[in-house]
Amino acid sequence: MRRAAQRGDGSRGFAMMYVLLFVLAAGLAASVLVPRCASWYHAALVRYEADCLVSELRMLQQLSRTAAVYPIEAPSDLSLARAAPRLVFENDKNAYCIARLGKSAGGAPQRQKFLYHRHSPAIIITTKERREEIFFERNGETSSDYTTIEVYHEKEPEKQKLVIIDSVGRIRVVDANGR
Repeated sequence: MRRAAQRGDGSRGFAMMYVLLFVLAAGLAASVLVPRCASWYHAALVRYEADCLVSELRMLQQLSRTAAVYPIEAPSDLSLARAAPRLVFENDKNAYCIARLGKSAGGAPQRQKFLYHRHSPAIIITTKERREEIFFERNGETSSDYTTIEVYHEKEPEKQKLVIIDSVGRIRVVDANGR
């Protein structure tokens, strides 16, 4: 009788050791996976915002090719370059919009916004050239040689995406290391 009671006590301690080992293994796995999952989430968020930006830039490029989008009443008052729709960065609001210059009731040029995109608060979108707006000419080309837009998460700026627009209007997304 005494031996059976002793074996029961020892096996209970052995089962507790299994539970503690399982909890320890689960804790180690979680300590490795949670930061990695957060990094994957940040990378996916950056990729999503870069893709949205490219999509809106391509739409803007197509809008600029359509003469009906920006009618000009008097060419001397509002030149074609000023009337073209443009992407305007609003860093203080963590957003960008597509706008065009029109005329206010008083006849002065005024920016009219017609598509607004507010991105995630943790995502930073800025141009390397510190431009406030980007627009395309009527043929889809840009007014500058190159424009590079940086898209990155505030916690992981080294994993940024670059949206590059060259002088002939090609738009592409690359990693910061060039891939």
